[in-house]
Formats: sequence, structure tokens, C-alpha cells
Amino acid sequence: MSISSVEKCPTSYDEYNFTLADLYRKTALEELRESDEIRDQALRQIRGWIAKNPTIQRCRTDGPFLLRFLRARKFNHVAACENLERYLALRQTVASWFQKLDTNEAWVEEIVDDWPILPLGYDDRGRLVILIKMGNFNVERFGNVDQIRLMMMILESYYDEEKIQIAGCVFVFEDTGLTMSHVAQWSLTDIKRFIDCVNHTIPLRIKEVHVVNLPRYAVAVGEMCLGFASTKLKERIHCHRSMDSLTKVVAQSLLPKEYDGEVPINEFKKQLRERLKLQRDRILALDQMVVDQSRFASLWKDSHAVGDGQDDSFGVVGSFRKLNVD
Repeated sequence: MSISSVEKCPTSYDEYNFTLADLYRKTALEELRESDEIRDQALRQIRGWIAKNPTIQRCRTDGPFLLRFLRARKFNHVAACENLERYLALRQTVASWFQKLDTNEAWVEEIVDDWPILPLGYDDRGRLVILIKMGNFNVERFGNVDQIRLMMMILESYYDEEKIQIAGCVFVFEDTGLTMSHVAQWSLTDIKRFIDCVNHTIPLRIKEVHVVNLPRYAVAVGEMCLGFASTKLKERIHCHRSMDSLTKVVAQSLLPKEYDGEVPINEFKKQLRERLKLQRDRILALDQMVVDQSRFASLWKDSHAVGDGQDDSFGVVGSFRKLNVD
């Protein structure tokens, strides 16, 4: 698999061609206002902005990478630039979450075998469905940073795919087996930091979040999470008392065979291992991107913080206007 250059001002750019089925082309036009003309213009603009932005020192400029942000922000150019700059800054500032994501490390194999996070495939609307079973995390072996790192590995292995960029993602949290030990791993600060990343940094269209069998003792934590979530995300969260309720909105056939679906969990685990192995070099190569961290130093109290959410702009709007990109 070829690794994309991080030269911010390459001598030429690869031509981007839309290759997906009509389902995705229709979704792109209706939900993102994306056409061939708009997409080409947006890519030219964001590449020009990167080239003139002194804060960004090295960055991928290929179509699949930049379209992560343009599609996540529905081709709102300033919002996409803001999202990209925040993403690059947080990759360095919160390196324990985002960098050195080596999918070949032994702990990854161990966690995948426990399947706490399992991509299931695409539904009839083209959306990627991901099953999360937090109760499967071995709290005696792993902490919440390991959970986040695994999630980032999996998401990074999908981010460049046009399908997920356009149609988005559906998360299913199946909370049977969730214990107080799992909940206690997450401090209030960690919860706020992570949800801030979901709200403002992760270039992903989260279309639905389904929570199944949430224990009573975890309800208060769930309510705290909702308090930090954006209004749009709150509207997309749905709670279910049983898997029977879930399968009214998520196709039974997508679920593992152990949940009366069609494909055994072991096959899903095999597919995930193969994907992570295939994407390893591309994921690690993301660490080559560099921004000037000094510009963002005042936004975090220490090297582990994500930010207090008070300044969502990161100054990007002002800098974009000063750069005067056509």
C-alpha cells in the first residue's frame, strides 16, 4: 500500500476521481451538497490554505485525506480548515491517544481477541456499523488510554474510505457485562476531553448512536456524557432495553451470529486483524505530519489535555482570512 506524501507544497497533486456507486453519489449531493465541481474547487482551496499556513509544516494533501474534513463539515471551507488544524494539533499535543499507533504490537492482538470494538460492515444506507462492547475490555490489563488508542487505530483504518466519509457511521454500544470497574477507569476530565474530540476533532459523520442494556449504575455517567455532547450528537443517541428493540433500527443480519446474525464473531475479528495489518504503515506515517505546537500551547494546561472547549476556533478563521486564499 502506497504511503501519501506529507509535503505541504508538492509540485503537483493527484487527480481525484469519484468511483462509488450511485447510492453514495446521491447521499453526497443531498446531504453534503457535494458535486464534482464543488469538490474540485474545495480541494484547490484547502490545498492553497495549507500551502500558505505557516503553522502547518508537514501535512498530507491527497484527496482522500483532505476529503475527510471537507465531507465531515459538509464542504463548509472555513469549518473544514478549522477541523484539520485542530486534528493536526491534537495529534501532537495528545500523543498518547493519537501517535505511534502500531497495530503490530502484542497488546493490540490481545484486545482484538476480546472484541470490545468490532466493525460489522455497511448497512443498506451505506453507513459503517461498529459494535462496541465495553464490558469485554480487560480492566486488569488495560486502561482507558488503551481503549482510546484501539478506537483511533480502527477509525484511522477507515477514514480514507469514501464510503464512511460520505454516509457516515453508526455506533452500537452493547453494555451487557459492563461493570463499575469499567466505568471507574474514566474520570470526568477524561470523559470531557474525549467527547470534545468527538465534537470538534474526529473527522467522522456520526449518524446514530445506539445504547443497549445500559446498567442502572452507569446512567449517571451516561448523563454526564450527554452534558458534554453537542446538540446534534445528543439528538442522534438512542437507548434500548434489549437487542430486540435495537434490531428494529439496525438490521439483524449485520450483527454477529452470536447475536442471531449471520457472520461469526471470529470472522469479524479476523477481518479486523487483516485490516489493521494492511493499514499499519499508512497509520504510522500520519506521525510525520507536523504543526507548530507553540501556537496551541495556551489552549491546554498540560501536555495531556485536549482543551477546555472555550475557544473552538483555534484561531483558524482569522488566519484563513489573513492568508487570503482564493
